[in-house]
Amino acid sequence: MIDTRQQELAKHGDLISPFNGRVLTQIEVDGYNRYTLDFNRFTYEADKEFMLDQRHRFIVNCFYGVA
Repeated sequence: MIDTRQQELAKHGDLISPFNGRVLTQIEVDGYNRYTLDFNRFTYEADKEFMLDQRHRFIVNCFYGVA
């Protein structure tokens, strides 16, 4: 199924860990935005959902300080 959803890119200061209040670095924000760009480029729902899952894994790792 065709999916036309689009998401805005994050800016430095937009992403803050809910666990420790740390503002993510520009490098981490750039990584997050690469997943967002892929999400916006894909047109099929399954591809978009996969990118959302991958982006979520990435951001949670950043929040916990793993990435």
